[in-house]
Amino acid sequence: MPGLFRCRALIHLSIRLPRPTYMRLSICVLAFSLFFWLWSSSASAQCNMRVMDARELTLNADLIARARVRSVKSIRNPMYGQVAVLELVEVIYGDPRRREARVWAMSATYCARDAYAPQQEMLVFLARDQTSFHTVNWQYGQFLMTNDTVEDWRSRADGNGVATPASDGRRPDAPLGRPRPFAEVKQEILTLLEEARRSVRR
Repeated sequence: MPGLFRCRALIHLSIRLPRPTYMRLSICVLAFSLFFWLWSSSASAQCNMRVMDARELTLNADLIARARVRSVKSIRNPMYGQVAVLELVEVIYGDPRRREARVWAMSATYCARDAYAPQQEMLVFLARDQTSFHTVNWQYGQFLMTNDTVEDWRSRADGNGVATPASDGRRPDAPLGRPRPFAEVKQEILTLLEEARRSVRR
């Protein structure tokens, strides 16, 4: 019914308006709609956030850990839309006494799609953000885990560490890596950290 009343109001308005004014108004509405559609489609097509490789992720992180998502909460914040509490199963880099981390997520940054869901197990690269953390490189700094396997790990052994987008229905902007055993991934991260320490000593 509200839609019917709206249509009637538009009909009455168009009858009252002089024909040239009504035509100009129609053209303006059509042009605005076309512009908005083109802008939204081009924006989504050009959404190509730079993806950090394993070395960059490691060097930009204050905390690297295997974690389980304990809880998530939607929030109203100019910068983020979610806060997640992660239970730290194993700390690879950072304070080994830390048992949990509070992470800002669902960033308002353009193209960011960082989000967490309860009970997910992940390898995460986190950077300090005020009293909490945020995910390094947003969605590209979190890697889902299944049992002891890191899904889609972007290893430096795979060339530039970024694989081609998937054609299997996954989001098109997510670069794919390869499933790797957690122990192997952990060793690669520790090697990167050791290389960074050596370069600082020189």
